[in-house]
Order: sequence, then structure tokens, then C-alpha cells
Amino acid sequence: MAMRRVVAHFRRLRGDFLRGPRWFPMPSAEEKGRRIPGCFMPLIWGYALLDRILTPQGRMLGAVYLAIAFYSTILTRSPAVILFFVLSGVLFFNLAAGFLFFPRVRIVRKVPERVSCGAEFRISYTLFNRSFLPCFDLAADPQLVMRNLQCTDGCVPRLTLLPKCEGTFSRGFRILKRGVYRLPCPLAETGFPFQLFKLSRTANQMQQIICQPAYTPLRTLRLPDGTAKNSESVNTVSAVGESMDFYGCREYRTGDDPRKIHWIASAKRGQFVIKEFQEEKLSKAALIMDNTLFAGRETVLGVLKKLFLLKPLRAGRDDAPFEAAVSLAASIAVSLSERDFVVDFFAAGSEVHHFRTGRNHMTKDGFLDLLASLKPTDGIGRFRRITPDDISGIASSGAVYLILLSVDSESEKLYRSLAETGVPLKTFLIAGKAGPAWAETLRTEDILNGKAGEL
Repeated sequence: MAMRRVVAHFRRLRGDFLRGPRWFPMPSAEEKGRRIPGCFMPLIWGYALLDRILTPQGRMLGAVYLAIAFYSTILTRSPAVILFFVLSGVLFFNLAAGFLFFPRVRIVRKVPERVSCGAEFRISYTLFNRSFLPCFDLAADPQLVMRNLQCTDGCVPRLTLLPKCEGTFSRGFRILKRGVYRLPCPLAETGFPFQLFKLSRTANQMQQIICQPAYTPLRTLRLPDGTAKNSESVNTVSAVGESMDFYGCREYRTGDDPRKIHWIASAKRGQFVIKEFQEEKLSKAALIMDNTLFAGRETVLGVLKKLFLLKPLRAGRDDAPFEAAVSLAASIAVSLSERDFVVDFFAAGSEVHHFRTGRNHMTKDGFLDLLASLKPTDGIGRFRRITPDDISGIASSGAVYLILLSVDSESEKLYRSLAETGVPLKTFLIAGKAGPAWAETLRTEDILNGKAGEL
């Protein structure tokens, strides 16, 4: 038993070491291609500890101090010996005063649960001085720097807290790309008195922020049949199951109401069958988004630059069209949900993700949270995971919207399969140049800049 506890403790320490310092911003483990190898973790820990103990001017003075110390040991009668003792006195006094006024503070950080991409938000801090001595020059998270996370304030607020007193302040931030961001533990630090050493306290408070995709509220969303009638004119019911105008039966899908199971038809077929009503069919829509990104072509200069910087030679991908597709999908789904539509969302590529939002289903925030964590797939097996049963289920909707990032044989096959079912279909192509006649072309810049308000 003792050996097992030792092994379990060792594994826990190893896991904490590989996760990196809690107070230091680290790439997310789920972020593909950004996980730091274990061989680099000692360097990460060394840099994080150096950054936590020494200020930038302290590092410069430390380098000068080491050089003078080495020079004074060689030439004992040099004036550098006097400078060595002077700098030693300064460093000793800084450490003595710093530890005397060590920040014994309790820090609480409040972050919003979810934010919109590109919108400014505030993070509030509350610091309480638990010591009988004052705390000078206190700052909270002064170096909270992460990928795509920007601080909008010009400077970092600093506080002086009297004994047993509390202080609050907030800082403004902006996230430039949707996703789930895990923040490091909140940290309160001071460089008192000479800003050479940092004395800090952390709180065991791991938090995350969900950055939802920015979308444009649609002023007009026309039905896929091409008429001037828009979605507001569709006759809908206030809840699924209220209409008594029977339309037909279909196979049971995850999320359907079990009370609508047609038991007689289910017994005959050997599987669950759902009753479907006419008005419910009209107030249902399917949204299929292309979830595939192809790697771009790499130039010779780019390859040489990666070789010089010891970076992998994988070709980069321009993810702006994919971000535009996510924004467009959010705009269409939210617009339909606000008009009492039930929306089946499919992120289709080499993998298929199926969500349902709208009336009596997933809330708007829940749907946008899922879009925030959606990652593109590669071009291998594009749309092959969409089965004929999926096509039949999609065809049972009253309207289908298809969002494509490119047109090839796979996307044309998907379009033809949907069109052959007779379901009203509308296709959007996000590209820089016009596509085929059956697809409406939208520019990436127009979607991301909020200019695609009428579809």
C-alpha cells in the first residue's frame, strides 16, 4: 500500500510538472499542434520561475552584478570590488524590505463565463491584506498575456492596502478569436521597494472563458425556395407537438420527444418511429456547415524560414474562411431560433457533429458555446460520414441551408443528394470568386465585418 501511494504521488507530481506552472499561461492541451513536448518543460519552468522572481530591471542588474562579482574575484584591488559591495548592499536591503512587507493578501478574480469574439469585457479583482503591515505597490495579473487575448487598458492598476483592508479594481480585455481559454491562477505581486525582485501570492482558482463566435443579426433571411417570403411569414406553433395536422412518420433521432413515438409502426419496423406533423415540418430547418479546411501552399521562402527557426514543415492553413462559416452558421441558426424554428445543425467533414437548437431544445448560449469549441477537420474523407439515413433525416426538414468553403466533387455530390430529395435547399459558398450557379457566393471579409445582414 505504501508503495502504491508513493507511485500515485509520483504520477501526480509528474502530471503537475507536465501541465506547467499554474500561474504561467500555457497553450491548451486540446489545441491541436500546440501541446508543448515534455523535454521543453524544464525550460518553461525555469523561465516561469525567473519571470516570477525577477523584474526586467532586476534581470539586467543581476547580469551586471554577476559580471562585476566575477571581475572582482580576479582583481581584488580593482574599484569593481567597491561597486560589488555597493550592489550587494542594495540587493540585501531590497530583499530585507521586501520580505518585511511581504504581500500576505487574498486575491479573488471574477471573470465572465462567456464573451463575444472581438467585444471588450472586464475582469474584476478583489485583494484583501491579511497582514498587520501595509502592502505597497500591489498589482494583479500584471502579465496576463495569452494568444489572441489582448489587454485594452493602457496601464496595470496598482494598489496600496492598509492592514486588514480590501481593495477592488478591474481591467479591460478583448479576445480576438473564438474558443475556450483557460486562464492561469490569479497572481498578486509587488516589486517594493526598488522593483528588482517580485514577491507574489497566487490563488488556487483555475478559470476559463468561452469566447463565442461573433455573428451578425440578420435583417432578412429568405427561405430556400427562392420566393420573396421570409421566415417570419411561416406558420409555426408555439411548442413541438401542439399541431394535430398529421404529416407522416420518420425514424427516431437523438433528442426527439419520446411521447411522440408511434408504437404500432415501431413494432412493425423493429425500431422506434416518430410521428411528425405538418406545421412542425414547416417550422424545422437543417443547417449543414462545411467543416473542412485544406492546407495552403507553402512558398520556398516560407519553407526556408521554417527550417531556420526549426519549425515543422507542415503547410499553414488560412482559417479565416472557416471562422466566417462559423459566424454565418451562428447568424442563420440564431435567426431561425428566434422565429420558433427547430434547427438541426451538422458540422460535416471527415467527422460529423450534430446539434439541435431552437424551440424546446438547446438554448442560444449553449449552441454558441458548442460553436466556440468547434475545430476544423482535414480534407480526408470529406462528407463521407454523411450517410443516406442522415440525408433522409435532413430531407424531413422544411428548409435546408448548406454552407460550403469550396466546391469539388464531394460537395457537388452532397448538393445533388440533397436536391434529389426535393427539400427546399439554399447553398452559400464562402470564397473570393464566384462559384457555380446553384451556390450564392459570399466573401469572407463581408461576413467577418458584419456586412452580410441580408441572406
